Amino acid sequence: MLFLAIARDGKATSVTGGKFMRRHKLNSASSVMSALKGLLEKDFITADKGVYSIYDQFFSLWLKYKGMI
Repeated sequence: MLFLAIARDGKATSVTGGKFMRRHKLNSASSVMSALKGLLEKDFITADKGVYSIYDQFFSLWLKYKGMI
């Protein structure tokens, strides 16, 4: 869910903030942090100065093409 939320936004900030979590219907800040850690370790997403984005932009485009985001 977090991966798709970041893909929808393109570039996401404050992923544990209430506004982001409500907009994307994410459960808790701790689960978001756990997912964030895993996605960063596996290089699915990148972080630069608190801004998170999808590492593989072609995959993000494919998700949009398929209507998943």
